[in-house]
Amino acid sequence: MEIKKSRPYEQDDGSKVSFTFDRSDGKIVNIKKDGVSVDPSSEDFTNFSTSEDARAAYNVAKYSSAKKSYLSKSEFAERDNVKTNEELTSYYDTEVKKDLNQQKINAEQNAKEALVKQNATIKETGVGSSSDIFSYPLNFDTTQDHIKIMRHKYVRPGINQSKAANTQSKGLQATKKQTASNARKHHTVYKRATYNSVGDGVAGELIGSILLPMPKVADVNGVEWGKSELTISGLAGLGAIAPLARFTGKDEEASKAAREALKGSQGGALEGTNVAGSSATEFRRALTAQTLSGLAGALTGSSLDADTFLARTSGRVLNPNAEVLFQGPVIRDFAFSFIMIARSQKEGDEIRRIIRFLKLGMAPKFRSTTFLENPDVFKLEYKNGTGTNDILKTVNRFNPGGLALQTMSVDYSPNGYWSAYRDSQPVQLKMDLSFTELRPIYESDQQDTPANSVGY
Repeated sequence: MEIKKSRPYEQDDGSKVSFTFDRSDGKIVNIKKDGVSVDPSSEDFTNFSTSEDARAAYNVAKYSSAKKSYLSKSEFAERDNVKTNEELTSYYDTEVKKDLNQQKINAEQNAKEALVKQNATIKETGVGSSSDIFSYPLNFDTTQDHIKIMRHKYVRPGINQSKAANTQSKGLQATKKQTASNARKHHTVYKRATYNSVGDGVAGELIGSILLPMPKVADVNGVEWGKSELTISGLAGLGAIAPLARFTGKDEEASKAAREALKGSQGGALEGTNVAGSSATEFRRALTAQTLSGLAGALTGSSLDADTFLARTSGRVLNPNAEVLFQGPVIRDFAFSFIMIARSQKEGDEIRRIIRFLKLGMAPKFRSTTFLENPDVFKLEYKNGTGTNDILKTVNRFNPGGLALQTMSVDYSPNGYWSAYRDSQPVQLKMDLSFTELRPIYESDQQDTPANSVGY
């Protein structure tokens, strides 16, 4: 079929409609509105095919400049202007596939332009290298949800990095101030100053980044709570030591206060301790039971404890005063799995670069037989866009202190058999990454996230 396409004709609503004719019979085979094929079964197609624009397009396509041969309105209305439904549908299906391919090409071009823009930004700021930005797939669309993996050099600004980001520390700052009497003389004035301390991370210079499709997303937050038990004697001892916290002067002062508190508890008052609610008599009985059970066990060589002694002699046991107490934070782990299919030789090359880039980052640095240097550290972000503020609010964020890539597993035959191209690049592979945050998440970290986000 030899076809002839018309110019676009502007409609009242601002859209543009063009017509495609079969040169052999001059019949309409396709109509496009703003570059998109119109369904031949739709009302729009019927209206466009019988319009004045269709007649004008037909006359130009059929007769070119021979205007005397142009069909009038009535002549155009009387003839059969379109192909059969079967022919229209077949051509329409073909054009739809072409339109989809073109959209894909446009999306790839937009993605490439976004990556070029991102590279230019990094190059301009002097952070990282424009060559060290990798992506899978090659036609990566940064306007879609994705994960960004950034590799940083490991730096150690202080001995304690287990601090929240932007930890505020207060201290005295000395400044010089001129006296009013003599401009040549200065005196030192101390004022309270607030400054950021180290401890919010070990991530130094950016080495490079990887952009990957959104993986399975999950985060688990936890803290350690453990059971704690203290009998009456333990509580009394704790109460005796507690006054130490009130004294910051000489050691003798603190020791004297502790001895007095302990004497008061053993004397039967107990009011100076944290064991109010127990009588002096009960306290003495408990101490007696613990002493006698220990003595009996030593004499007989048996494991006789106070509870066994009391249970068998008086039908009671020491109150353990059990509580569950906070014991510390839990460091979070994150595991990701990516299926990577090489659809071209260039994409296979990019996949290999990504794997090598990650392996280099997690490998320790050999300096001598005495010392090794730390591997690089990573920062992760769930994003939609290329800007610094395009972090997703609908899923968790990652610790600003950085993460360690602890394990990396690459399965080059995930289907159970070897399948590769002529250059031996695996058709498909599975990459599993396991990251661990380098410090806990603190309350101040959570408060530092946007109010409309899920936090860390």
